Amino acid sequence: MARDTKRQPGANSDRRNLLKLLGVGATGALAGCLGDDDDGNGNGNGNGNGNGNGNGNGDDEDRDDDTLRVGVYGPLTGPVANIGEAKQAGWDVVADLVNEEGGVDGAEIELFYADSESEPGRGRSAVNRLVQDENIDILGGGYHSDVTLSVIELAHENDLPFIIDESVSGAINEAIIEQDMKTVFKTAPPSEAYGAAWGNLVEDFDEQEIGYFPFENKRIAMIAEDTSYGISVMDETAQQVEDAGWEVVSKDEVPLDETDFSPILSRIRSEEPDVVWAVQTNSAGTGALTEQFAEFDFGEAHFFHNFGLTAQEAIDRAGPAGDGAFTIVHPAAVPELLRELGWDEAWEEATDLSLSGFAATSMTNMGVIAEIVENAGGPEGLNDMSPEEWEQHVIDHEPIKGGIGYVDFEEDHQAAWGTPETIPSIGYQIVDGELNFVWPFELAEHEIDESFYG
Repeated sequence: MARDTKRQPGANSDRRNLLKLLGVGATGALAGCLGDDDDGNGNGNGNGNGNGNGNGNGDDEDRDDDTLRVGVYGPLTGPVANIGEAKQAGWDVVADLVNEEGGVDGAEIELFYADSESEPGRGRSAVNRLVQDENIDILGGGYHSDVTLSVIELAHENDLPFIIDESVSGAINEAIIEQDMKTVFKTAPPSEAYGAAWGNLVEDFDEQEIGYFPFENKRIAMIAEDTSYGISVMDETAQQVEDAGWEVVSKDEVPLDETDFSPILSRIRSEEPDVVWAVQTNSAGTGALTEQFAEFDFGEAHFFHNFGLTAQEAIDRAGPAGDGAFTIVHPAAVPELLRELGWDEAWEEATDLSLSGFAATSMTNMGVIAEIVENAGGPEGLNDMSPEEWEQHVIDHEPIKGGIGYVDFEEDHQAAWGTPETIPSIGYQIVDGELNFVWPFELAEHEIDESFYG
């Protein structure tokens, strides 16, 4: 449901209510298949190069309002292709659910894929092909912040509605505001949310005397991948833990694909840190760092990891060395919400992959798109909107329940974050090679297993 009044009464209102019962306003997925194209960018016929929002140079009369053409992009190949696979499956599951129940205001979702390959230039080129050749109505997806920073410029230039799902860097929202990007909205909490979460976690662990906590000296060593995401999260986290009374003894930047951390670990071990903290997205690198941390025997020190250890590939690479480690991620799968929406069952029926935060985020992304376009009057209503009308429509929309929380876009085009009523950061402990949801304590499904700490 939305505050917007552009919707027509009658059957469309019934459709909206049905979609909400199905959970369409919460998560999303891909409809259709990759098709036979060599570049894997879609399965549509591509007849038309523009819409009422100005993305392309075709005529409105060429558009088919029985179809909602949704472009999505992410790292479908490259160093984090496993994450792209999970995101693609997430898009698929919910879009199929929407289509099975009548579509978006009667229009079937048709998905067109772009592979960013984790490279900004390639990501922008791939998305540009969707805009110019596939005549998409709206864009979703996103992952690496550096890629998204290039794609938002493209969306802005073409007045293309864009709901970003998983790119975190606060630089994205800064660009949206500074350049007045009326059509672009960001779902994932910014880098500062990670910092706030880690600051709260160390205070909670101190208070609850978790593991080796509390520490007398409170010394932390930090490692970050050298991307805008990694560096911004490290800087924000450093500020928050310092505010909580910790001393940051070192800050190291490493290449995205680094797998040998022996020189860094050897050096920082001499600093006698109480916590070794890292932020990475590459699963191979994450698993290697976790494994090597255990090999260097840091004694009574905790290993904290931001994001990367939520990927099963990273956990598998780490092996037994990962047990007891803590990791935080946002957006993250919230089991209670996924159960309420019925998407956990739909996921299990559709794929053998684990329902990760990456999947829950892309599911939410597609569901938010379906809900917002539904309440705009379907593809026709969407394409009749000016950028200014689209902007206000999204801001005025009521919060949408998703698999990662409740998406409520604010005046700055950022979804509200940081609480159970918005989009929370979720903390996990690795136990026997699996993720146990242990923090925030009021949301947790497991208690922390302290048997790993002597």
